[in-house]
Amino acid sequence: MSNTNRLTSTAEIDRPWISEVHEVALGGDIDAGTDLSGVVVVDDFLILGADEGHQLQILRRRKEGGGWGLVHKNALAKQDQETDIEAITYGEGSLYVTGSHSARRRLMREDLSSRRNQERLLDVRFDASRNRLYRIAFDPATGRLGKVSSINLTKRLRKDPLLQRFCEIPSKENGIDIEGLAWRGGELIAGFRGPVLRANYVPVMRFAFDKPKRYRLAFVRLDGQGIRDLVAVRDGFLVLSGPVNDGPGPYRLWWWDGKDQVPGKDRSIRPAVELGEVSTSGGAKAEGLALCAEDDAGAEVIVVYETETAAQAVSMRLRLPR
Repeated sequence: MSNTNRLTSTAEIDRPWISEVHEVALGGDIDAGTDLSGVVVVDDFLILGADEGHQLQILRRRKEGGGWGLVHKNALAKQDQETDIEAITYGEGSLYVTGSHSARRRLMREDLSSRRNQERLLDVRFDASRNRLYRIAFDPATGRLGKVSSINLTKRLRKDPLLQRFCEIPSKENGIDIEGLAWRGGELIAGFRGPVLRANYVPVMRFAFDKPKRYRLAFVRLDGQGIRDLVAVRDGFLVLSGPVNDGPGPYRLWWWDGKDQVPGKDRSIRPAVELGEVSTSGGAKAEGLALCAEDDAGAEVIVVYETETAAQAVSMRLRLPR
C-alpha cells in the first residue's frame, strides 16, 4: 500500500472500537490490483475477486514473513467477459461469489466531443455476465476449487414490489447494486450498496442458494450510506459502508444485530453501532471485508481497498458490543 493510502495508526481518526491497524502484504502477480472488491478468509487461504475482472485469486498464508502469497487463479468466465465480482463468502464447503446484478451507464471520456459524451450518457447497459451468483466447491485443506454452479437473482429483483422500481436505474445512481455477501445458518445474506431508501433504509436479502424464490427482505440504517460488504459474527454482522455514488467517502464499519429495522408499535429496534471510520488519507475506496478471527474480546478483520497499487489491504482488531 502506498504511503498516501496507508491506514496504520489509530490516532488518525477517532475510532474507539478499533484498537489495532496493520498493513497486510499481498504477494504475487495479482490481477486487477486497482479494482479488488471481494475477499474472504478460509483457514490458511485468502480469496480475492475484482469488480473489473473475471478470476478468483487464491492466496495462502505465509509461514515466514507474514502476509499472503498467490497460489493460483481460477476464471469464472471467458477472458473478454467482466464477471463484476463484488463479494465473496464461504459456508459449508463452498465459496459463494456474487456480481452486482446492476445496470451501468457508460462513462464520459475527455478525448470525445461533447455530443459524443451526451450520447454515452444515454447508453445504459445490462450485462448478463454481471448477474450471476456462483457456488463453488472449495477445499480448505488444499485451496482447490471444485464444481461450479450459478443462479441469477434478476427475476427475483424485477418481481419484488419494492426493488423492481430500481432495476432500470444504473448503479451509482441509487439503482440496484449488490456489493455485500455473508453466510449464516444455511442462508446467504446479500447487502445492497443501492438503493438507499427514504429515511436511510438499506435493503438486505436473505435466501438459500437452492431456493432463491423464498427470499426475505430486511432493512438496516447506516446514516445514509450503502453496504460495501458484510460478514457474520457471533451476535450479528459487521458491515462496511460507503457512498452510493462515486463520492470520496467516508467509509465506516458498523455492528448490526441482523434484525429488520423497519419500526412498528409491536417491536423494538436496536440501531446499528458505528465502530469507526476506515477512510484513508489518500482517498482509497474501502471495498471488501473478511473475518479472520473472533473471540470474547472482539474480532480481527481484513479490509480491502481500491487503490493505485496491488498492496491494498489492512487488518484491524475490533472491540465488539455484546
